[in-house]
Amino acid sequence: MTDVSPCVGLCKLDDATGYCLGCARTGDEIAGWGSVPGAHRAAVWAALPDRFENLGVTCRRLPWDAGDIRSFLVDRLRRGAGTWVAGVVGAVAEFTPVAGADVEVALSGESVIARTQGAALRFVINDDVRALTFERNDVPLARSRIVLAVKRERGRPDCAPVLTELGPDRGAIAPEKQGERLFDLGLGRKEARFCVRVGPGRAQEALRQSLGVSFPESLPGIGPALLAESPWRVIETALGRIEVGTPIPPPGGVSPAGPHTHLLPDHLATGRALPAGFDLPRAYLPGAMFYPAT
Repeated sequence: MTDVSPCVGLCKLDDATGYCLGCARTGDEIAGWGSVPGAHRAAVWAALPDRFENLGVTCRRLPWDAGDIRSFLVDRLRRGAGTWVAGVVGAVAEFTPVAGADVEVALSGESVIARTQGAALRFVINDDVRALTFERNDVPLARSRIVLAVKRERGRPDCAPVLTELGPDRGAIAPEKQGERLFDLGLGRKEARFCVRVGPGRAQEALRQSLGVSFPESLPGIGPALLAESPWRVIETALGRIEVGTPIPPPGGVSPAGPHTHLLPDHLATGRALPAGFDLPRAYLPGAMFYPAT
């Protein structure tokens, strides 16, 4: 929708071109955005990709409101047309169906909820969510990687600096899982938290024995039990959560086809929230990233 403002929270005019480095509009276009006719706003939106090219800026907002984002999310989920990734570099969950598997998608208020074999997803899409692309102007939308970012003022998930027991997972997407215990592994990252959900057993005992220990110091104590049981992993961001219950591969092993998680200390050490080349304006927190099917 062209009524949406292109603003991404970075407001600085480029001296050479007169365009804003965040949204590629002129100062007059920014000041008059709410009062000009819709056709004028549509013309500005159409001109923005070329302006971004001239500025050498890659991050740009798509002209979608919350309803458009929900429609895109539902369509891609129902068609299994790509992969949704949540987390930070080195600690992510990937929601993508196994070939031939069904994806059940439902809307509940502002939430989009999806379930497939071995995984579930719930994202809250409201007016605090923005759809951003970092692709060149000549890359069609069908092949574009898209980031769903959330305004910082909406808040971020509570993240523990050490392994912490959070109690029953009342936010579990499947009601029958809401009584199982949720443990934050203690990555201490402001953008996302990586949790495991367990019932009584070896994994729960190992996790409790390492409470208060930071990651990866706790990994030698909890790793063997987590590998043996492959409990559900729950990755939460400001956008929502992805839950994955597929088997955890051993070190050096291959992730299963379909939904899976990665927890890689060496990659975590980079401190990056998103891959290189996908730096968000400070006004936003990463929620999830969409990779189209190749």
